[in-house]
Amino acid sequence: MRCPSPLLIAFLAGISLRADPAPTPSRELLRPGVPEEVYIAPGRATTILLHTSSKVAAISLASPVVSYKYDKALNQLEITPTGRSPGVETNLNLRIGPEVYVLLVRVVNDVRAQYLRDFGLEEDPAADEEAALGQARPLKPSEIDLVGAAESLERAETDPIFLRARPALRVEALDRLYLWNDCLVSLNAVAQFLDLDLLVFRVRWVNRTAEALYLDACQYGLFAGATRIPITARYKIGAGPLILPGQVETVYLAVQGYRLGRHNRWELGLPPDAAALGRKPAP
Repeated sequence: MRCPSPLLIAFLAGISLRADPAPTPSRELLRPGVPEEVYIAPGRATTILLHTSSKVAAISLASPVVSYKYDKALNQLEITPTGRSPGVETNLNLRIGPEVYVLLVRVVNDVRAQYLRDFGLEEDPAADEEAALGQARPLKPSEIDLVGAAESLERAETDPIFLRARPALRVEALDRLYLWNDCLVSLNAVAQFLDLDLLVFRVRWVNRTAEALYLDACQYGLFAGATRIPITARYKIGAGPLILPGQVETVYLAVQGYRLGRHNRWELGLPPDAAALGRKPAP
């Protein structure tokens, strides 16, 4: 029997020793007053995701061996060592509501280093409700049934039986108003599909001017606080970007796969008034 060549043996060994892809971190629970160890590496940033509708009211850092940035809109922390030497540690205390949660941050240069931690809060209804978000996979725009999601939003607003039959669906009013070309544009509702990590926003307004206004669906933007959030898919009722006098404009905007909740401070982005761009004449 012929022996395998040394080159083939090396190739097979390389396959057997190849590391599996790093798994997505699972949701963990923070408990009030109970230190949770977080390992970070010199020259690297570690992101702490906080899955709760409550924001961090105060942060206490015991030692300047690390620095942090808190994004209130996304409710997440970014922690970075200030030096290059491992072996130092400090505690970072987070006050959320009436409770204080303790992160024991250790700087290491070995395999214990973590670059993403995903936390909910013990006995937090919002954390329990949104636990499914981490299980949903990112979807391509073509995989999102935005028409069906928009229909579910509309029906759930008026049919409580329909809503109760869908435990993964939440619908809330937003009531955000924006003045654009003498028209009030409303970001007025959001539907959250917890099992899909999908948010669907409804934009609605009426052209109350005497002129046709041009506004394409791709010109709408979404912000969580000051952070612009990419829109995964758009659905506009009706055809074309030209809104005639008296016409109702309804657009649905989908955000999927970002583990964001409906309780973020959502805002609508609009282009400059048509006076700055030139209005389109009515056909």
